[in-house]
Amino acid sequence: MSKSGLPPVVLPASESQLPLLNGEPSAISHEIADFVLTASWGDLPENVRKEAIRAHLNWVACAVGGARTPTADAAIRAISGMGVEGSAPVLGRAERFDMVNAALLNCLNSAAHAFDDTHLKTITHPTGPVAAAAWAAIHSLSRQGKPVSGEDLLLALVLGIEIECRLSNAIIADGAGADLGWYMTGVSGGVGAAVAVGRLLGLDHGQLVSAIGLAAAQACGVRSTHGSMATAYVPAVAARNGLSAAYMAAAGFSCTDGVIDGRNGLLQVMSPNADAAQINRALGTDFELLENAYKPYPCGIVIHPAIDACLALAADPAVNKAVIARVDLRVHPDALNLTWRKLPDTVLDAQVSLYHWVAAALVHKSAGIEQSELPCIQDPAVRALQTKIVPSVDESLAGDQAELALHLGSGQVLEIRIEHATGSAANPMTNEQLTAKFRSMTMRALSEERANQLLEVCRNLGSMDDALGLFRLGAL
Repeated sequence: MSKSGLPPVVLPASESQLPLLNGEPSAISHEIADFVLTASWGDLPENVRKEAIRAHLNWVACAVGGARTPTADAAIRAISGMGVEGSAPVLGRAERFDMVNAALLNCLNSAAHAFDDTHLKTITHPTGPVAAAAWAAIHSLSRQGKPVSGEDLLLALVLGIEIECRLSNAIIADGAGADLGWYMTGVSGGVGAAVAVGRLLGLDHGQLVSAIGLAAAQACGVRSTHGSMATAYVPAVAARNGLSAAYMAAAGFSCTDGVIDGRNGLLQVMSPNADAAQINRALGTDFELLENAYKPYPCGIVIHPAIDACLALAADPAVNKAVIARVDLRVHPDALNLTWRKLPDTVLDAQVSLYHWVAAALVHKSAGIEQSELPCIQDPAVRALQTKIVPSVDESLAGDQAELALHLGSGQVLEIRIEHATGSAANPMTNEQLTAKFRSMTMRALSEERANQLLEVCRNLGSMDDALGLFRLGAL
């Protein structure tokens, strides 16, 4: 008998020598389905329930705040140009679309400022695909007279995020063989979205297994898209694919049960030495949602320790843009592997430029949305300082650490080491910081009064009988 309680699969003689993961084919999707279909909100640990509210609140802030960006505008022009019509809302916008494209747009907008959350172990941005797909399904269900409660939505989010992050863990585990170039949110996000929507739709075990397989079969995304609008498009496609997978399965469209862990499945193809047990180990006991982080700065999270260091030293009266002769920076390898761009010319390039954010934080003594926009990117003082930055990789540093030495024209050297960056697992954003982020982002599209009302709805989502009330405040 397998761990899932299912009878072991016996292969035909001609198939008996095929390589299998974990020595047993196609068990993982069944175990995921068992977990998803038996979970309940009340059985979740209190800290997980609280974190679900924080993750959702952060996502809403990012989605509303990103709704007026050039990325959002271009996507809406494209979809409107295809003649797509519907009634599903997009947060921060007045346009309405069919549910599939509404899911895509709500996720895309939440990633447009690179301000979305991050699962620190895998650099997956988990809430976007799951929340956007879930909200599209909720809108459709509500129109059918089947309102979804806030508790049911939050449970679906927890389940989707949990499976998404565990799949990411398996793909990039030490020695698994996956390339850092995979854009993990696009690879695992669709599966998380399918799980969340499948739970909301009430899929049975077989249907949910098919939904998981259909979503995994559409896994995609490479990091070469970074520095373009496609940075946000990859997770958006995952939201769309996961939503479609769940609805296809609900209609009886089937898929094999081994697309994740079977022969030629996702794990075997992407990570030849993947440990599929990473997906179901302590499932329902340990929660990857608690490893999730929220960004205090709108850029790649691997830059954040350096920003913390710059802001701390920039507060010293001895520091000003005229006296910095050289900036010596030591960072974790991922910081240079992923954010190596120097002298970026566009907003999207700057989002993933370690050089820009170090210079901007030192010159402007801030690292917010304004520092991500063209006036700051083109600021001569910021660009000049980038040429004085000398970064180096230090493999002894953790992902939330950085060391900075400012060499001033006077000969003075100011040094600092960041042990745990703001927003890291050891130094998470507080509720007060998240609230400030929520207000600053949502007021980019909404009035202050409406933003505050939306904040209260997000805070009290678990007590709502009909979660759709959020869209009445968040969409125009």
